[in-house]
Amino acid sequence: MTDTSLIPEKEVMNKLGVSSRQTIWNYTKRHGFPKPVRTHPKSYLREAVEGWILNGGVNQKCS
Repeated sequence: MTDTSLIPEKEVMNKLGVSSRQTIWNYTKRHGFPKPVRTHPKSYLREAVEGWILNGGVNQKCS
């Protein structure tokens, strides 16, 4: 069963240890971080965020 729950941007920032929304944007553009789901406030799929972290986060190789 897949986890389709959403995680708010603030919680994502805490999980990644970053304090800037710009850092999350940079991770998306340069390191393959999952794009947010179109909600307000901005949220991400929990499964996608946790998968990105497990696959190495910013240290993984992106194509």
